[in-house]
Amino acid sequence: MRKAKATLQDETIKGLLVRGEPEPIDVRLNVMDRVREIHERRSGKNKARHRTGAVVTITCLVLVLTSLTGYAASRYVQILNSKGEVVVQTKEIREDKYTPHAKTYMKMRSAYKEDVLKQLKPGELAAYYVHDETLNAYDTGNRVQTVYQPIVYKTYAELKKQLENTAGPLLPEPRYLPKGYTFAAGKLFPSITEGEADLDHLKKLEPEFIRMAESSSNGTKLFIKKLSWNKAGSANVSYTNGEDTIHITAFVRKKQPSSVVTRNPKGVSVEKLTAGGHEMVYMEASAAASVDEVYYKHKLEWLDEEGEVFYSVFDNQGSTLSKSDFIRIAASMVQ
Repeated sequence: MRKAKATLQDETIKGLLVRGEPEPIDVRLNVMDRVREIHERRSGKNKARHRTGAVVTITCLVLVLTSLTGYAASRYVQILNSKGEVVVQTKEIREDKYTPHAKTYMKMRSAYKEDVLKQLKPGELAAYYVHDETLNAYDTGNRVQTVYQPIVYKTYAELKKQLENTAGPLLPEPRYLPKGYTFAAGKLFPSITEGEADLDHLKKLEPEFIRMAESSSNGTKLFIKKLSWNKAGSANVSYTNGEDTIHITAFVRKKQPSSVVTRNPKGVSVEKLTAGGHEMVYMEASAAASVDEVYYKHKLEWLDEEGEVFYSVFDNQGSTLSKSDFIRIAASMVQ
């Protein structure tokens, strides 16, 4: 029984559920999608306008969704390996009738993640559970989620040392950067496929959290438990030149039959190109692209299949970089 006073937002969502407009929405997606998007969003949040709804207010660094169930995709580009298997593909996001409900869910979820994040020190990882029947009706399979408060490293050498200590992904420095760009910050993040942040472990915590919630007498809805970790699963760095910023992210991708799927909003042109001997997916925002939907001007993504690391490089919306200069940065990382 919920003892806390219901919010207007709760009642609105309950009304939608009662009317039967959506079935309960399962918003779980591929782990790689979750991690990649949150790193990119948090890397660029100081230079780009925040989006509303599903992505803007999210602060969880480990379990966030690149796109929600309720988005249908159409146009796409694929990268195949030597065996003819699709290893990377990008799809265009198109909203459907479930999109508003998925966005409402993420807006509610992000508020709780903010609360947890404020209670963590740099380097701490925590699992949390929200005892809210309305929120949990949207995502029945992933009720226990995680939040990580990153340590910010001021030099590449510091970040590299920590990546080595935590067996994190290889994140090479670009051998080429346009004049004026300097290292700004680096962060690494715990693996969510190994250790206590693994989904199987989080599922085991759910009964414990529920017992805590049901025995609570003060109407508390948010329950938190610190987790230990010792292996990094992803990292990012940024380089700045005045108002312009270049963000580089790397994510460990375990061998698996499924491909890495990325999603681009409307107003973004997509093509496949080769840089530094690697096939990459190149995205560029058009002048007509919504500034609330697209947080970059240029973006390149590729998979190092041998090292099982997925890379994403992007700049800010108002970047003065040319396409050729931007491609040269990524090429200098793999040559």
